[in-house]
Amino acid sequence: MNASKLENRRLTTLILPMDQELERYLNDHLAGSSGALLLIDEIAEKSDNPDAKEFFRELKGKVEEDRTLLGELQKAIDKEPSAVLKAAGSIAARVGGLKLMWEGIKPGSLGMFEALEMLTLGVQGKRLLWLVMQEIQPLFPEWNHYDFADLELEAIRQRDGVEAWRIEAAKESLISEERRAAARLGK
Repeated sequence: MNASKLENRRLTTLILPMDQELERYLNDHLAGSSGALLLIDEIAEKSDNPDAKEFFRELKGKVEEDRTLLGELQKAIDKEPSAVLKAAGSIAARVGGLKLMWEGIKPGSLGMFEALEMLTLGVQGKRLLWLVMQEIQPLFPEWNHYDFADLELEAIRQRDGVEAWRIEAAKESLISEERRAAARLGK
């Protein structure tokens, strides 16, 4: 075996396990996005603010687009999204949402605040995904047509939007009505 073939064989041996881990990582983000969609639906449904409802409906569309993109990324490197990992992720997302559903996601509640906090963290995780994809993209020529920097910027905008709603929810849920009334009276 000549040196070039031997080197290619070594590279292949080194790359395959990494690609399997990449597959798991992308599947984890697919699973996380399943949970995010459930949470977004619940937040939009329970919100009493029309602007919030509209924001979260738009966010849902963007998360669905990201899910499609994650599937495309997997297919581009000959990895089909794992049905088992997707199912496990969906179950984990539902279990993670049980506490929030138990407390209730309604305006002014701790449950709404925590739901928004969980969603903010999830969107930040998506931002970090795009950042990593940007860094490893040179090793995956099949991804050359994706603009991961633009995807990261969009995730930042989404995170900042959710964070603004989270701060509003904090003011409603973490501060007693008495304290808010006293502040309005200047006491």
